Amino acid sequence: MYNEEKVVKLFFAAIDDVLNNIKGYAFELVVVNDGSKDQTYSLLLEEQQHRKNLVLVNLSRNFGHEPAVAAGIASASGDALIPMDADLQDPPSLIVQLIEKFEEGYEVVNAKRKTRHEDTFLKRFTAIQFYKFIARLSGKVKIPQNVGHFRLISRRVADEVIRLTERNRVFRIEVPFVGFKTTEVLFNRPKRIAGETHYNLKSMVKLAIDSIASTTSVPLIWPTYVAIFWEFIVGGSMITQLVLFLLGMGDATLHIMWLIGNVLGLGFVLLFYVLAIVSLYISRVFIETQNRPFYVIDTVVKSDE
Repeated sequence: MYNEEKVVKLFFAAIDDVLNNIKGYAFELVVVNDGSKDQTYSLLLEEQQHRKNLVLVNLSRNFGHEPAVAAGIASASGDALIPMDADLQDPPSLIVQLIEKFEEGYEVVNAKRKTRHEDTFLKRFTAIQFYKFIARLSGKVKIPQNVGHFRLISRRVADEVIRLTERNRVFRIEVPFVGFKTTEVLFNRPKRIAGETHYNLKSMVKLAIDSIASTTSVPLIWPTYVAIFWEFIVGGSMITQLVLFLLGMGDATLHIMWLIGNVLGLGFVLLFYVLAIVSLYISRVFIETQNRPFYVIDTVVKSDE
């Protein structure tokens, strides 16, 4: 939760309606307060007064969505974990279907959106293009489309995710990376129940960049292909200009300017395209070598029982 004071009571009411009707399981609720600046944490402390199964993980500041999810997974103790957003766009009613698939022997049960009709055209278009792009790059790691954090993972999968050592973490990439028997359930994602979304265009762009950089090193090879292509173009241009010049065809100045244009074109690609991609991965190397913690927990408050 991040600045979700309007959502806290609505979330617990909705989750109780579902969990109270599921027999044979003991449920632990781990709520991560991601440095909220409103009354979210105070409301959570009040909620804990009459709950025995609520664990509050209070981060020292706002770290963001991915670190908050990682903190929650590391703090949970269940045989199966279900990360979900508090705004009820991940409907608690779907927990029943997730558990049914878990009982069938699946260790990962993805909650996949049927459609994205409630999203804006821009968000739908960029999401489609992103999943197509990441599918081409991911190789043997199959990234499920239209699947976010909302899913069930077994204890074994959670432990393997926690063992991953990178600091640039993307949960929706990590789970398919570790593998295990996987299936999915479909659902229609409702609108946010209250409050305002904190997931803006900047957050989506960062997620896309982090997903690509943490999934594959293929973009590092692209400059080689571009260099080979331009080598043929420039080389062919040089030979053509030389032949035309020797045959006395055309103006020599025009040939020289055309050659200079090709060389400048190659320089542009090297400077702006190649260096941009290399700097992307160098920045990730810098983050990894810093070896900073992905999140910092201020307090963990558990019920008496």
